[in-house]
Amino acid sequence: MEWVQRAARATRYVAVGLESLVTHPHLLSEMWNFERALPARLAQVPLPELMAQLSAHPADLSLPPLTVCEMADAIAALDVRSPLGICLRRSLVRYYFLRRAGLSVTIRFGARFKESRDIGGHAWLVLDDAPYQEESENYQGFAVMYTYP
Repeated sequence: MEWVQRAARATRYVAVGLESLVTHPHLLSEMWNFERALPARLAQVPLPELMAQLSAHPADLSLPPLTVCEMADAIAALDVRSPLGICLRRSLVRYYFLRRAGLSVTIRFGARFKESRDIGGHAWLVLDDAPYQEESENYQGFAVMYTYP
């Protein structure tokens, strides 16, 4: 059953990406370039400095937040060659572009032990102290290690 859900999600990402190529090609290109540059940016500056840079832009997008979120999710999911985990890519792309759309989201970074006793990490967005567009199983059980702002 899980593979059916993954296939449906992948199909949705491709559909959103293709639709965005027609409806918002410049924004889609900007999101793609932004997402592809994240590994280098994270290697060059500490996370708090990067977050300050991402927060310094004005609200200049006039799209509904859900549209921005769907486009960001598609961009993050379709970049299968990125060295960064999907939740980090998705959260940073969402954060930057949703704030530009006027939504005052906060980003959280958390960690928890996996069954193997390895440490797993996750990043997600919060709006008004509630996870924003995030399934509960993705953030529950994580100890918040860093929040911005």
